Amino acid sequence: MFIKYGPLQFSGYHRVLVSGINNGHTIQFSSEGEEAIHPVVTGGPLKYLYRLEQLHFHWLSEHSINGVKFPMELHFVHVRSDLSVVEALGKRDGLAIISVFGNVQAEIDDFEPHVTEIMEYIPHLMNTGDRVSGVILDMTKLFSPNKESYYTYSGSLTSPECNEAVIWIIFDEPVYLTDAQYRQFGKIGVGRHNFRSLQKIKHHLVFTPGETRIHMPQIAVFFGDVIKLFREFFRKIGTFMSNGIKSR
Repeated sequence: MFIKYGPLQFSGYHRVLVSGINNGHTIQFSSEGEEAIHPVVTGGPLKYLYRLEQLHFHWLSEHSINGVKFPMELHFVHVRSDLSVVEALGKRDGLAIISVFGNVQAEIDDFEPHVTEIMEYIPHLMNTGDRVSGVILDMTKLFSPNKESYYTYSGSLTSPECNEAVIWIIFDEPVYLTDAQYRQFGKIGVGRHNFRSLQKIKHHLVFTPGETRIHMPQIAVFFGDVIKLFREFFRKIGTFMSNGIKSR
């Protein structure tokens, strides 16, 4: 059994001191101060405490659900608290990366975008090498609303050297941002950050703590509905043709 340490437990994410950088690949916010004050997570598939090292963004998701990607994916990168980063890269469970999908919400009536707090710093990180420091973030606002519903597996980093050192925890319920906020990320002059292509599902055993609800991107929902309509249409046509043949 992969998930054997109870529910996920988060501590210290409400006020996190970070510095931000546009590193030419992504926007990254790294924990500052002594390691003892870094936020930590444990439980679920995690036997040990894992300290938060950094948060970064992909504005096309790395992971997909049923082959469909989300507009954004947030990665909270953690290191096993009893290891250095270098040591962690050599352990199968050295890193824990919590992944949160980002979906675009077209209508904003009665809607508070989850990424609003962090967006005030994005205009200062538009070019490679831009930095901000002394930022305090409430990272709980960037977490999935339902932290009990997730997928998890033992895998790798997606950037060189693609170390097989990661326990992935992927929340299935996304956070939301507005179209204008998503376009702001699109203006940032960074390159493609995904290095490893999508892996076949048979390469990993994927676990979930219980019933998981799949929240597909809106465009995927639309096309899914269209496909269902076509299938129903051709099913009825087939039934009609079959009845017609029998009546002859």
